Amino acid sequence: MELFTDKGAFGLADNLGISRTEAKEIIDNYKREFSGIQKYMDDTINFARENGYVQTLMGRKRWLRDINSSNFTIRGFAERNAINSPIQGTAADMIKLAMIKTHAALQNSPFKSKMILQVHDELVLMY
Repeated sequence: MELFTDKGAFGLADNLGISRTEAKEIIDNYKREFSGIQKYMDDTINFARENGYVQTLMGRKRWLRDINSSNFTIRGFAERNAINSPIQGTAADMIKLAMIKTHAALQNSPFKSKMILQVHDELVLMY
């Protein structure tokens, strides 16, 4: 999704070593096949423009002060954050809840395991 929103056909062509025409065709086919993704991106950016923030499924807000900037580059960065933050932020919220619940479960169990590390969406336990 980032290649499509960030760089368009030019960036995709450059990254894949293909023509811009072929890259545009890939993007158009992708958007046609997965039209809900474009709707999500448009709806999320519009929400951010109207409210100045986006939020995770658990309600944590990410304020985007530059979402209505007249500077194309600055606004584009805020728009990409608007699209990505609810998804990545929700994933972060979920792993935090998993850590809390796992810790509590370990405290109330006969197991000697300990949580030692969290990497992205994984919890690493040690026995």
